[in-house]
Amino acid sequence: MTEAERHVHAFIFRGPRRGEMCALAWPEVSLPKSWFRISAQIVEIAYRQYDEAPKQDSVRTVTLDSQTRELWRKWQTTQDQERQQWSGEEAQVESARVWTHENGQPLHPDWISRRFNRLVDLSGLPPIRLHYTRHLSATLALLGKADIKVVQERLGHSSRQITSDTYTSVLPQLMTAEAESTSAVVPPVPEEGSGTRCALQAGRGCGSPRDRPGCRRRWSSRGIAARRMTFGLNPASTS
Repeated sequence: MTEAERHVHAFIFRGPRRGEMCALAWPEVSLPKSWFRISAQIVEIAYRQYDEAPKQDSVRTVTLDSQTRELWRKWQTTQDQERQQWSGEEAQVESARVWTHENGQPLHPDWISRRFNRLVDLSGLPPIRLHYTRHLSATLALLGKADIKVVQERLGHSSRQITSDTYTSVLPQLMTAEAESTSAVVPPVPEEGSGTRCALQAGRGCGSPRDRPGCRRRWSSRGIAARRMTFGLNPASTS
């Protein structure tokens, strides 16, 4: 896997922002414990770079999956080998950054975007922006049944609502699963003439002297009170 492909892999499976990846330093990475910490970002203005602290909610620790951890370990070994090859007037630039050129110079955010666009062109796939890999990362995590709170914290969103509003709309199967799990909480209403007593008659009793199919007694005042008790509501405090 080439250097550029390692970058793309990290964007797709960990979902960092471009500026966060450019600012990432090795002291903020623990390969043995499988995590890296995002505490800085590079902001580009008219091609000039500025170091900035990310938003408070974006300072976070991200877990590394085993495949990404192994790729980063190999990349670290490659950097060590390249450091030994540079000497004299062409001594390697010591930046401690994770993502650098072979001479140790940190990658420019625009260089990463241009390289990504080149890889997309060579692949023959429809053109996408580098930032869209961040959305792809969240979508893959949700498809893998990751908790939305975990995805929110990994992406550095300020609230769970932002993550939910952004991504669940593109995953209808998640919405279907939520609808089914919600409906399962409420017992189904028996059909007319089915000969099945309603849930209140069978479990609680609705006060009706007769157990006739399709009984509507549960909608009486006593029946409504019983339904409220069934769902843990206090009938005395519910209007």
